[in-house]
Amino acid sequence: MRYRYRIEERKEKRLRFVKLLRRLAILSLLFITFYTLFLYMGGRPQLSEESLKSLSLIPLEKRYLLQLNRPVKEVRLYAEQGGKRREIYGVRLPEPSKEVSFTLKAKELGLKEGEVNLTLELSSGFLQKKTYFLKALVDTLPPRFSLLAYTPTLSPGSTFAMKVKVEEEAQVLLVHGEHRYGFYPIGGGYHFGLFPVRLDLVEAQSFRVEVRDRAGNFSFQNLPLRLKEVKFKEDRINIDENFINRVIYPLLGEEGKGLAPLEAFRRVNELWRARDAKKLEEIGRRSEPRVLWEGAFLQLPNSKVFANYGDLRHYLYQGQKVSESRHMGFDFASLERAPVPASNSGVVVYTGWLGIYGNTVILDHGMGLMSLYGHLSEVGVKEGQFVKKGEIIGRTGATGLALGDHLHFGLLVQGYEVNPLHWLDQKWVKSHIISVLEAR
Repeated sequence: MRYRYRIEERKEKRLRFVKLLRRLAILSLLFITFYTLFLYMGGRPQLSEESLKSLSLIPLEKRYLLQLNRPVKEVRLYAEQGGKRREIYGVRLPEPSKEVSFTLKAKELGLKEGEVNLTLELSSGFLQKKTYFLKALVDTLPPRFSLLAYTPTLSPGSTFAMKVKVEEEAQVLLVHGEHRYGFYPIGGGYHFGLFPVRLDLVEAQSFRVEVRDRAGNFSFQNLPLRLKEVKFKEDRINIDENFINRVIYPLLGEEGKGLAPLEAFRRVNELWRARDAKKLEEIGRRSEPRVLWEGAFLQLPNSKVFANYGDLRHYLYQGQKVSESRHMGFDFASLERAPVPASNSGVVVYTGWLGIYGNTVILDHGMGLMSLYGHLSEVGVKEGQFVKKGEIIGRTGATGLALGDHLHFGLLVQGYEVNPLHWLDQKWVKSHIISVLEAR
């Protein structure tokens, strides 16, 4: 009997041990399942789509930024080309990070033109790894382009046109100082652009064309442009409290409360004017990539010009100069509330109040060219509407910073007001713009 009890005791111990093993096995299985689910639900590092896209092109030199959903501790990038595999970047970070930046220099790394297979290994810790297999294109050659035609002689406030041909898909810009203007692709590798010659232009020689291909390779060419001097009319305008009370304070409304007379005037003449110019630059970026205009632009019928483009106005208060401004368009005077026709065919891109311009309509004529109609008493078109040359779009008025009923007519190139006089001349439009557009 004593031996039987020992045998039963051993069986019971064995059963308890087996049960323990089973429980451990179940717990291990649950742990593995939950950990696998954790990794599947985002425990492993994941690259952003933008980061993946950036790795698809390797130019001569490029800085990459890898953006991840979780911090990583280690990054390894391998390249395989011609049957040979090598590490082209590797780092073990002192502190885990969601962003990793590095620079690749294709030639120094021995990468050749053409396709390359990339392997990117990311690690956030134990069993938290992710590997990406990518195909990339190595392109280290700068884009080749040629200048086909451009306006060689410029004057402040004028417009010049340029056409280039690029041998591959690329972005083309004209750069002058801090200003960067885009060209419009018109098919067959051709790019065309209209550009303003700003009144604050200092050196015409500093214009240059910049071309950047899809990979990021860059080439440029400086333009030997000649700048003609232009003398603009200067006016001395006396302002007084009567003018400020009658015109400026009503224009400012609540914004003018508590402002001294000169503060109120400067707010409109300087702050509002600068703000409106920025607004015009924003609107100027919405232009259609095609020509919508037809020949020369129309002047307001039966009108006279009583203020010219570029006029420099000095404002005096009690005999002292207190402010100044440039008049950036033509002021056409006709009958009160005269009907205003579209100066050329285009699409309405703006209607509404625009600071010093009052009630305003802006038409887009394509390729960065727009026309502006300010101080209107009535607006007869809606945004998005296509209007034909000569179609009535509103009526003249005295809204905004206007002393009497008239039309402020402006022409915008890339959002900057240029001299409308040139665009009213059919011969000038054909010789300076159309001839460049049609060059081959």
